[in-house]
Amino acid sequence: MRHAYTTTAESSRVNAALAEGVTHLLSALGNRYVAYFPSLAGLTGYPKAALMLGHAMYMTRVVMEKQPHRGGWFWKTSKEWKQVTGLSVREIETARKVLLKDGILQESKRGMPAKLWFRVDLDRLAMILCQYTNTAYRPWSWEDRVLKALLGKPVMFYAPFAWMADSALAGIYMSSLFNRLRQSLSKDEVNDEGWFSSPIVGSLRQLHFGRRMLMNARAKLVESGMMEEGRENRMQAQLLSRIVLTTLPARIAKEANEFHSLSESNKLDCRNPTNKSCSKRETRIAGTIKQELPEPQDNSSPFRETSSAETTTHSNNEINTPYLHPHKGLVGVAVSGFPNPVRAVPTGADLETLIYPDKLLPGEKQSARKTLQGSPNPQLILDELAGQMQDGHVKNALGYLRTLKSRQLAGTLEPEYAHRIATERIRRQEILEQRKRLIVSPQTGTQTETNRETARLRLGELRQSVWGKK
Repeated sequence: MRHAYTTTAESSRVNAALAEGVTHLLSALGNRYVAYFPSLAGLTGYPKAALMLGHAMYMTRVVMEKQPHRGGWFWKTSKEWKQVTGLSVREIETARKVLLKDGILQESKRGMPAKLWFRVDLDRLAMILCQYTNTAYRPWSWEDRVLKALLGKPVMFYAPFAWMADSALAGIYMSSLFNRLRQSLSKDEVNDEGWFSSPIVGSLRQLHFGRRMLMNARAKLVESGMMEEGRENRMQAQLLSRIVLTTLPARIAKEANEFHSLSESNKLDCRNPTNKSCSKRETRIAGTIKQELPEPQDNSSPFRETSSAETTTHSNNEINTPYLHPHKGLVGVAVSGFPNPVRAVPTGADLETLIYPDKLLPGEKQSARKTLQGSPNPQLILDELAGQMQDGHVKNALGYLRTLKSRQLAGTLEPEYAHRIATERIRRQEILEQRKRLIVSPQTGTQTETNRETARLRLGELRQSVWGKK
């Protein structure tokens, strides 16, 4: 370690230079870190599953606190998992299978188009953790003392390290080395050239890695030029490591810019240029997984539905309601090719004359009228709502109506039920008109019987066309 002949002034200067390098690296890393719990790696037998589970726990907690009606459900794409954890698509699939097999992670496909939603079964996780540690069962709680007892101390995993090494395990090991460097600096255990002790056995125990995992992670870090390794010049020499502090900040900024560019290439019509949905999105994760709800992700298309909508409620059944952000001011286009309903409703028509679904309550109809203001074709979305309600796809009618209006204004609405509902209404109106004519102009004698028979035949034909029976 530090030579005995090194003066105090030189030692202070070296420490100050190293501390400055650490500060620059911390600034470049930002808040892009995830809590990696080694205890979960031992529980699942797969460190990558533990990394994915750590972030899934944070997301479940945030959604439960900010939007309790969703029951802890959230969704992420493979690209977003890669951005947060550094896991490849294949690694994500393997980690999901491990967590699903243990019953810790729950999945569900919902929405139009379907997205994969996740939730952590916290009670199941608490039970398995207590069995793994051979301790008495204690219910899950987000209190610090309970989390510490169940999960132990986490390792702050910095995603940019995984980006540069192209390996999540290398990112975990590099993050632990960086934390060790900071601790060694505070204890004055770093020599003049920046070397510090990094025993292999200690890393294996701390991270719950296998020897081959650790060897591959070290090789990737050395190959990528992120760190250097050496041995002490003595008997039973310990492994020494040195992080290349001079070049890492610039490389991290370059990697972040590449992620940002890939995300921005898909945002052809982003309404909020300050939306933190690229790789520079800063996610604050403390040791107890206390974080703020991330802003809505919008990095796949201009009209992408987001996971933070406030217009719908959660259901364990299939949800056909896309989650759109309520503040997207997108310009809509009218839908053509729709048959004229009985009551034509042009833009700006009196909303009192619209035909509302029968299942709507009077108070809900009043709220629906306010929602429909500004819609270019309000009857179209009312008919679509009626059809979805008939098939049992809608749990929150007003929320679904707001979503339909947003999609209509965005020009992405593709009605599935509206045409059939409007056609059935027209045919029912024709039947009623036929009945009215028979009542208004009754006939007598043989002519009356003939007209009645003709009317019965016509009504039978209409019923056959509408309901499929006579």
